Amino acid sequence: MTLRKKIAVSTIAASVALTALAGIPLSSKGLAEKLGVNGVVHASSSLADTQLVSDLKKLRAALVSTGGLAAVEAFQLELDALDVNVKGDIVAPIVDKFKPTGSEETQLENLFHDAVKLSYNPSVAGLEELRTKYGTLLQSFATEAGVTDLTVDDIAKYFFDIQKELIKQVESKDLAGLLDIIKDSNSLNALLQDVLAALPDNEYAVEKIFLHYGVTTEDVLEVLSQAKIAIKDDTKFLAAAGALYTAYKSLNTTTPPTTNPPGGGIVTPVTPLPVSTDKLLNDLKAALDKATDAEKAAIVAKFVTDAKAEIAKLAAISASSSVTIVNGQAVLQLDEKSVLSAIAGINAVAAKVKEVAPASAVAKTTLKIDLGAVSQKDVVLNLSDAVVKAAADGNVSGVTFTIGKFEVTVPVGGSFSSAIALTIKKSDASAEVVGTLKSVSEVYDFNLTVGGVAKTSFDQPIVISIPLGDTTGLDKELLSVAKIVDGKLVFHGGRVSGSSIIESRDSFSSYVVVENKVSFSDIASVEAWAGREISVVAAKGAIEGKSVGLFAPKDKVTRAEFAKMLIRALDLENGSATEGFADVDSAAWYAPYVAAAAQLKIINGRSDTKFDPNATITRAEMATMIARALKVSQGASDVADVNAALKDFADAGKINASLKDGVAFAATHKIVVGNAGKFLPNNNATRAEAAVIIYRALNFDN
Repeated sequence: MTLRKKIAVSTIAASVALTALAGIPLSSKGLAEKLGVNGVVHASSSLADTQLVSDLKKLRAALVSTGGLAAVEAFQLELDALDVNVKGDIVAPIVDKFKPTGSEETQLENLFHDAVKLSYNPSVAGLEELRTKYGTLLQSFATEAGVTDLTVDDIAKYFFDIQKELIKQVESKDLAGLLDIIKDSNSLNALLQDVLAALPDNEYAVEKIFLHYGVTTEDVLEVLSQAKIAIKDDTKFLAAAGALYTAYKSLNTTTPPTTNPPGGGIVTPVTPLPVSTDKLLNDLKAALDKATDAEKAAIVAKFVTDAKAEIAKLAAISASSSVTIVNGQAVLQLDEKSVLSAIAGINAVAAKVKEVAPASAVAKTTLKIDLGAVSQKDVVLNLSDAVVKAAADGNVSGVTFTIGKFEVTVPVGGSFSSAIALTIKKSDASAEVVGTLKSVSEVYDFNLTVGGVAKTSFDQPIVISIPLGDTTGLDKELLSVAKIVDGKLVFHGGRVSGSSIIESRDSFSSYVVVENKVSFSDIASVEAWAGREISVVAAKGAIEGKSVGLFAPKDKVTRAEFAKMLIRALDLENGSATEGFADVDSAAWYAPYVAAAAQLKIINGRSDTKFDPNATITRAEMATMIARALKVSQGASDVADVNAALKDFADAGKINASLKDGVAFAATHKIVVGNAGKFLPNNNATRAEAAVIIYRALNFDN
């Protein structure tokens, strides 16, 4: 492209252009109020009613309403956190053209950086500091260039016009086009050249100053390129760009006009249903309208079957065409309208089933989004704010992303109630990571933002299904998902299913799957009936030795110890759970496990305020905890006839009434078995017995 100008732009203007592209709009008051020149009255009043300011207000509001504001603010912080030397290198192509003295060079760099920082976080104090510190300096460079009356109006108008033109040109891009620009420096430069070239000639006093010092368009583009390169976290850059894109789309989406109903309020436009859903509902209405009472039952029964098939079809979303490669990352950005339509269809069908056949009400479903085969090691999964909110408010419980053989299921609702961005990075499982253990997966590193805010722990689990590599010669029962913490492995278990291992996580870090062989030197006396069980449960990290190489199989199990065994083994950890027992120190090793068990109503205190963590657990208590945990984790059903299940135990009368249901369940499923016709409900369990019981629970089949 042949440049028809000139352009002379300050680093401040360049930064405004860059931040507009990245998703950081000007505030509604604009730069006129933020950027002051010493001795000059700012021009916010003259700009307050312009179309540009009105457009910027709308864009700001759109970022808020679509949940993108947090993402752009996160990127602002990333820019602001750059090392001062890096900032100096970025602005050097322009600052050097002014040929400043030593002190002037530092002042100019600080001026540019402080002005940009102020535009990110405007304040009266910051504005006054800018005017006081740099007003004289800026005007001295302007005077030398023949501009004796540079005003804030001049600066503000120039900045506004750059951003307005950039917004205009970006608005015409679809998402794929926008991401193509972001990932490619040449494309980004070309866009910015188009923006600068579109500005009118001979209209800006600011240009005269920079033309005098020989600042060129290429200098501006170099600053922009260096600023983008300096941001190491592509995820935040892409999240911000995606947020801006979504905000633009929401501004440009044509929706039916809203009307005010007689009772007041606003009628929200309805998302159109998929054609197949519309037909299914219309066909049902037509059939019922013509049917006799005798025929209606069969029509409704068929509708329920068809409805479940329709929901399954709508929930299955092929997303391979929505994946774009950006800087080596595979980035998923779904077509929001089509996903919202699918969710609306699921909700409508589920509501109709509940209406015509309440006994057949449809449980909440999971959206299944298949990205297909993705060769990139890094993947960014995005769910827009509108999609998350629609899913959480309707008949959708979560979203399962499938990437080749890997799957991750993210819940919606609760702490997952705004735009979600999940980054997955894979790397080789080197000896430095796994030591002497044998790995059967790559290392998976997860990062999550909700509403643009980084999340490392959450109140609902995210379920990951990691594909296993070659397991030839390995003991699959000893495979465990290991969390990498400060270079060490912490074992969290996981359920092997086919060629994958499934694990629920209440926090995110880096994970790898290994064969974890654990041996103890003191289990010979229980080897015959508990040796295998101890090895497996220890491999899963659900039970540990009392010291290195020693298991202490005949020691009694405390209530706190069994809470940890059960919660860890059955994948029920929840770091956000809390408990109110006066005798449970929040800093104690067992506190999070007791809290998780109490929240799920798996375990009760000895009273409302006392848990008694160090007391030994009885066989009946253990059976009850197991039963409750399996009902939570596996959806297990209660025993229909408790008395019948207990009739063969001579000591059934000694079982506490509140524990009989649990004992009946555990005995029926042979998780806890009796001895010589007795259940021995009040006997204390040993660590070896606990390992056997936990092992049976791990292998429970409802």
